[in-house]
Amino acid sequence: MLEQMFLQGKIHAKDRMMAKDMHVRLKEFADNGELEQDEVPKVSTIQRWISQYHKTFLDQATRTALQSNLGEDISEGRLILAVVFFKLSRRTKLNEPPLVYYRFPIIGHTWSFVTDCEKLMLESREKYGETFSLYVLGQVMTVVGKETTHEVLKKDQDFNFNEGFRTLVPFHSVFSHLTSLDKNHKIIRDYVVGKLKYLTSRLQKNIIKAIDLYIGECVEPKVIRDPPKTLSDIIAIPIANIIVGEDCCNYEDILETFKTLTHSVMKIFFVPPILSFIHPWLHKQFVTIPLRFGWNPISNHRKLIISRIKPIIEKRLYDKKRLGDAWIAPLDALQCYLDDPETTPDLDPNNVNYNYIADAIGHFIVAAMATTSDSATQNKQQYWQELYQEAQNINNQYDGNELTSNDIARMVKLDNFVKESLRLSIGVVGLPHKCISKSYYTFANEYQVPSDRIVILNFSDTNNDEELQGPNPTEFNAYRHLERNSPASKLERNFLTFGGGKHACPGRFLAVDGIKVFLHKVILKYDIRTETKGTENIETKKVYFGPLPGPIKGGIVFENRKEIAN
Repeated sequence: MLEQMFLQGKIHAKDRMMAKDMHVRLKEFADNGELEQDEVPKVSTIQRWISQYHKTFLDQATRTALQSNLGEDISEGRLILAVVFFKLSRRTKLNEPPLVYYRFPIIGHTWSFVTDCEKLMLESREKYGETFSLYVLGQVMTVVGKETTHEVLKKDQDFNFNEGFRTLVPFHSVFSHLTSLDKNHKIIRDYVVGKLKYLTSRLQKNIIKAIDLYIGECVEPKVIRDPPKTLSDIIAIPIANIIVGEDCCNYEDILETFKTLTHSVMKIFFVPPILSFIHPWLHKQFVTIPLRFGWNPISNHRKLIISRIKPIIEKRLYDKKRLGDAWIAPLDALQCYLDDPETTPDLDPNNVNYNYIADAIGHFIVAAMATTSDSATQNKQQYWQELYQEAQNINNQYDGNELTSNDIARMVKLDNFVKESLRLSIGVVGLPHKCISKSYYTFANEYQVPSDRIVILNFSDTNNDEELQGPNPTEFNAYRHLERNSPASKLERNFLTFGGGKHACPGRFLAVDGIKVFLHKVILKYDIRTETKGTENIETKKVYFGPLPGPIKGGIVFENRKEIAN
């Protein structure tokens, strides 16, 4: 029966049936007594049968065509084409995930992926199951859902995020002197995790300084029309202090680089990927032509960073040589790069790899600014009063002095608010991984993907699942994670913002603490509400650019609290 349904769809396109449709038809046969109920296979079993039978069908069709052509007086060209097609059809005998049906050749699923990615993922998931493939921008990519996501994240010997990311986004061409992302991640991880408790004082001092500068006193209500930009301006100050240190972070031009570097990098990716429809390699070559001829969107930022850090590095190396063990190293990320003997051989200022340090810092800036500013702009004013009470209790216990790491850890409700904001701030899909297995990889669900295939994670499948998230998973619930005692920096199956496995975001602890300190100080000082138009609140709307979330639109009103806690 399955074979008959499959072949009928090959003859007449209008009769083509998906695995789910075949399952429904077989259930009807069983209900009518033409089949036993236990003889009806599952949808996933039918889908695997379709994949296997489709390959067999093509193989047999090619053999028949080739044999027929050999029996005719045919041109050499036709014979060559037949042989090539025959070899291509036999080249791979993998049980690949189903390729979602698309109507237009060459374009494939690209238009739907760009214009309504959320709908594309939901419909594909419903029809084909949690693992399926799409044809986007000239290449097949496989999408995995909640059951397979952590298999990809944990199998780092078979899937590589850095390789997957650079295939889609040529950051390596922009930060060309950053030869090893893994090495940079290790430096960041060791610095942030090992020194975080010592950075707490500087973090909050600079956040308070930035709040006063960019929000200030609001005796009268003050409307922030572009919350993401204002938050980016605020976060730039503490992030600069932590990365380049107190000797360098107060320069206006350095702060401007922290604010604008991410936007500068993204300029190169605004080129419409038309050539990808022919082959992704062509588009990559096209967009990187300016880079190969010397133009780089971060060139000016790189020169500026080097001009500011070079005299500081020279002084530090000189002092370290002169004082030896008596020298006390500054506490910042810049010093972590100087402690690497490959970057500063023999502590010789003439041998320092300044370009590498500048690109490493630039990459750090992009990661830190994007993670922090994109996720701290949730304005859910129904929670502000309860969060204010928690902030007051903590503030009274430390009596207005500096927050300690323990104080930040006691911000339990705020931590859950931040975690829910982070959960809903990620895109529809993301974290592309490249299959680096020798020939192919077999998932636990028995589907197989060839080496070099891009595998992308379906965030919406995890975020919209009631079993993983609880009731109403698409709605913001600040206390969704409260009962499970699950802090925002913890890696879990239902929380993919920071990735997972060995290559999870190394700066997540710093990002979460920074957001919490910022919100704690803001909640204590201001009454916060959404901007109103007449008597109605202006709703902040979430928009997407393809699979990526855009900035939240809508003004936020700040006004000094009538009784400001000390």
